[in-house]
Amino acid sequence: MAEQKNGLHSLVMENRKRLAISGVKEVEGFTETEVRLYTDMGQITVKGRNLKVNQVSTETGELIMNGDLINSVVYSEKTKRAPNNFITKLFR
Repeated sequence: MAEQKNGLHSLVMENRKRLAISGVKEVEGFTETEVRLYTDMGQITVKGRNLKVNQVSTETGELIMNGDLINSVVYSEKTKRAPNNFITKLFR
């Protein structure tokens, strides 16, 4: 994959077992059944079985994962929120 450019994003899945995603800004969290990440275009949730994140590059924005089976890739409009500070928590 080429170097990340702002606003560009691609996703390549091979045989429902390997997934390469470009344009990744942050990985929010992952388990064996779910990976949550953010791109310039919003949040992506990948669900499957025995998922493993093999490679993440913050410089190029690339993420590569494998699994026994990738069941779904769900896009949402959610963007990464700024971290909550004490004042924000106080007025909730």
